[in-house]
Amino acid sequence: MIINQSQFMRQFNETHREEFEPELFKRDNMDLVRSLEQLVRSCERDKYFTLKLLSFNVIWDYEDIYNTLRAHEEKRRRKNSKIENSYDFINIKDTDMMLVKIEWLVRHNGIERQEIDGKTIEVVNPEEVLEVLVALPRFTKGYYFKLSGSYYTTTFQIVDGSTYNNSTASQSKVDTVTMKTMFMPIRIFRSFREIVDVRTKTPIKVIEYNSIIFNNVVNAMFYLLAHFGLYGLAQFLEIDCVSITSEPIIDENFICFEKRGIYISCPKVCFQDPMVQAMMSTIYMGINKDAQINDLFDIRYWLKNLGASFKNASIDKGLFVLDSVDGIYDNITKNDLHLPDEDKENIYTIIRWLLREFSNLRVKENVDVRTKRIRIADYVTAVYAAKLSKGIYRISDMGARVTLKKVIQAIYTQPLYVLNNISTMSNLVAYRDMVNDNDATVALKYTYKGISGLGEDGASVQPIYRYVDPSHIGILDLDASSGSDPGMSGMICPMTKIYDHSFSEYEEPNTWRESYTPLVEEYKLGKDQPIDFEKELEKFNFNKLRDQIVQEELELNKIICPVENIYDPNILYTCSSAQIEKQVEQPKSLFTIRKDEE
Repeated sequence: MIINQSQFMRQFNETHREEFEPELFKRDNMDLVRSLEQLVRSCERDKYFTLKLLSFNVIWDYEDIYNTLRAHEEKRRRKNSKIENSYDFINIKDTDMMLVKIEWLVRHNGIERQEIDGKTIEVVNPEEVLEVLVALPRFTKGYYFKLSGSYYTTTFQIVDGSTYNNSTASQSKVDTVTMKTMFMPIRIFRSFREIVDVRTKTPIKVIEYNSIIFNNVVNAMFYLLAHFGLYGLAQFLEIDCVSITSEPIIDENFICFEKRGIYISCPKVCFQDPMVQAMMSTIYMGINKDAQINDLFDIRYWLKNLGASFKNASIDKGLFVLDSVDGIYDNITKNDLHLPDEDKENIYTIIRWLLREFSNLRVKENVDVRTKRIRIADYVTAVYAAKLSKGIYRISDMGARVTLKKVIQAIYTQPLYVLNNISTMSNLVAYRDMVNDNDATVALKYTYKGISGLGEDGASVQPIYRYVDPSHIGILDLDASSGSDPGMSGMICPMTKIYDHSFSEYEEPNTWRESYTPLVEEYKLGKDQPIDFEKELEKFNFNKLRDQIVQEELELNKIICPVENIYDPNILYTCSSAQIEKQVEQPKSLFTIRKDEE
């Protein structure tokens, strides 16, 4: 078989030359739609008020989009308004867009006073179906947005895959790990506290984890305690060695702390675990001057403690804080995390992972590009997320005082909100000023800056992020860089392999079970252990209990008292305010009893 030179060279190139990564040259409008849908579904609520997504539809036809916007504007105009409907006229500087029509079921889960026909009446669970329109830009000519008649380039944003730490900061005094969601960053700080041991009378250094969420410093375990209670937290953290008693455990193999006549103890072998220390420290700090030992077993006590961290020691405030914390963990962040499903199921499993793996996350290399990911659709959606989250957190702060009208005002946005604000992100969506056709190079541009990125809101960028790192080889072009802002932007190598928006198939550190299990086994093998874990507690439904407390706060006509008797921990006592004074047998420890007393 005779093959000419040109044919041979073509076949050789096709079989031996490394191919470009096709994902770097794709721009899909459906990615924008899917990202927005995941964000919207993350905003559903069902506590003091209900937000339920009824429908999510996309309008693609330009005439249908224009007519829908015109009808929407006409509906919201005041009667006899002299301001003309802008959609009665043709906009010469048009925008290529798609329109998402969202229908919400909005309901107030309580009793609300409303003015109807001039009369004030009480309405039970008032609700309304609210239509919200969101216009999104549409990719055109491959890699561009057409906004108000002008073309804008879209740039890949490189962001952290999950967490980053403050190890690159030269003046950092406290170890910190930060995880960013679409709504809000979660910052965890590790510090130490000295508590005096009852037996030796000497101070012992104990680990403590604090957090900054909603710009407020709170012990991170208060969120877990307010959600699960003491029993639930023990199961959730798989810690079955901590005891709370009214008498001290004077044993050389135990650590024992005392505060206001309440004793917190655990075996020394288990005290090596940072989470055991953090749990004991949190319980110790949570004992206030009026606390009785029974109070610590009531989940309401920890809801009040959480509320007190936000300057309002009430159950209502604690519930609102938990509701807000639930909402900061979005589906987009969840899908992008390289963790097993059981460790990223909800915000509480995420907090547990951040605390358990703090030491490993603390030494993570922030500049290693292999642990980062690229995004375009998500930063477009993040513009809408910033607006929506502010409204939802504002009404959540009202707790039981929320009204249907306030909820509707919080989630409604003008249809063109995203389009009007996306052009302000100059680092990510910039005016197209190219003279020559370089579309292929435009598709490969990246930046570290932008929404939820480096230098956000004018923050300074550490010099180390501007340097070339060995991990960049084969991923980022080492010769391409911005002249005005070196190291913050450049070109992605076209042969770079993309693994579900990430630069590698890395896995997040998640080895805490392997390191904690030997301590548990050593503890269980010890002789004369006075503590046994109550397996029946696994049947206790803490999510159901929380819903009952929310209903209690709304109705204010009954009190549900979850005072767990250690001998029958599955009983929920429902009683009136007069019956609450009834004596309940004091438990002998947090979740355990001595074998000789069974």
